[in-house]
Formats: sequence, structure tokens, C-alpha cells
Amino acid sequence: MKNLFPDDYKSSILEITPEYLKKRKLRGVILDIDNTLIGHNVPLPDEKVSALLEEYRRAGIGMCVVSNNRPERVAPFCEKIGVPDFVADALKPAAKGYIKAAEVLGLRPEETAAIGDQIFTDVWGARRAGCFAVLLKPIHKGGEGAFIAFKRILEIPILCLVKAHFRPPNS
Repeated sequence: MKNLFPDDYKSSILEITPEYLKKRKLRGVILDIDNTLIGHNVPLPDEKVSALLEEYRRAGIGMCVVSNNRPERVAPFCEKIGVPDFVADALKPAAKGYIKAAEVLGLRPEETAAIGDQIFTDVWGARRAGCFAVLLKPIHKGGEGAFIAFKRILEIPILCLVKAHFRPPNS
């Protein structure tokens, strides 16, 4: 159960500022794509998320995308948002993709915040790798496919505990 519980829970990636990261001695971020940076099937992040990524760059925060998506999906997305480093076909919740991402950033996993919207992939994989795991409210539920919808149902009991433990995110 410990590996399914995030280190923090936030409404949006916009709450994960460079100051937030520095306060926790985190020097890099490992980012999920769908429902973390963008809604499902949305091509690019909105202006606020793009501005946050630029703040990370200016603050010297390393960024790497770790996704279960195919390279054909991840590579062009990362190019468009200016994040050159990514791990596609990561097989999350396997720890390997997170460990590789930290290595690419020149950091130890415990120096990175892994940010995502799913407990059974993003949080579990990040915790197994030793990263600081931040669970976000999904940007948009729906259109994700039957398997992800099923996992979201399975997440409900854990999510109830997470919400009880952390300040409830703004709706």
C-alpha cells in the first residue's frame, strides 16, 4: 500500500512551481503526458502549462517525459513543448523508465518529482524507483479507453485515502 500512496496530491501541475520543487530539494521533474500536461487526445498544453515549463527551464529544473505511449506519439509531443528527453514505452509502473529518466537528467531518483494522474502507473512506478511522487487530479476524465477507465474505478478506495490525507484540491 505504501507504494500506491503519493508524497503529495495537487489539483494541477500549475501548483508544482520551481519554488515548490526547490523547497523539497528536487532538481528535476519526470512528467506524464495525458491528463497531466494535456487532456487526453489534446495536441499541446495550454499557455499556462507552457509558461510553467519555461519557468522550469529558467530555474534550471531538468525535465524528462516518461510515458507508456509509443515513441511516435511521445517524440513529436516532446519536440513541440521543448523537452528533448523522454522515455517512451516505459511500461509503467515498472521503475526502469523513471530510473532511466533520472539518469538522463544527471540526477538520483530521490532528486526528482515524478508527476502524473494515475495511481497504478504514475505513483506506483515513481515510488518503486525512489522518486518523489506527485499525484494530480486528471485534467479531463473520459475518452481514455476502457482499460484506463477500469483502473480509475480500482483507484477509488486509495484516492479516498489520499484526499483525506492531503488538503482537498480546488475543484
